[in-house]
Amino acid sequence: MKNYKDIIQYIIIFIIRVGSGGYILVQGWEKLTGGFTINGLIPVVIKNEDSLEWFKFFFEHVVAHTAGIFNIVVPLGEIAIGLGLLFGIMSQIASFFGAFVMLNYILSDMIFTYLVQLAFFIILLMNPVILKKISLKAMILYIREKGDYKHEPHPTRRR
Repeated sequence: MKNYKDIIQYIIIFIIRVGSGGYILVQGWEKLTGGFTINGLIPVVIKNEDSLEWFKFFFEHVVAHTAGIFNIVVPLGEIAIGLGLLFGIMSQIASFFGAFVMLNYILSDMIFTYLVQLAFFIILLMNPVILKKISLKAMILYIREKGDYKHEPHPTRRR
């Protein structure tokens, strides 16, 4: 890190990453433990005048027939996104799917804090280099390189 501007940028991205991860993890956990079912949302989206026609068609012909799968995939997906962002594991992929989930909520006309979350996921997607530098893998490699323990190869494997 060269100057304070870089440090501040890393701190801001780290706070956005951890905050977004924690928020979506809590959402997923509440859905998983609270008996979430998408069955009640299907008729609401289909009858909604603000949702796009292709999205209504998707809900009517795909989601309605596979609601059992969506009841499991939605909470587990949110938990996976949250854990990925919290621990810094595959943060870029987690940010992409987080933005995808938020777009689906917005298309369903469920606008609460999803616009803010979507903005945070887009900010994360726009900073892949910083996400790699503050990932769990980067932290482990940094600690391994700076640590006192240096692994020597086995004597028979030396060249």
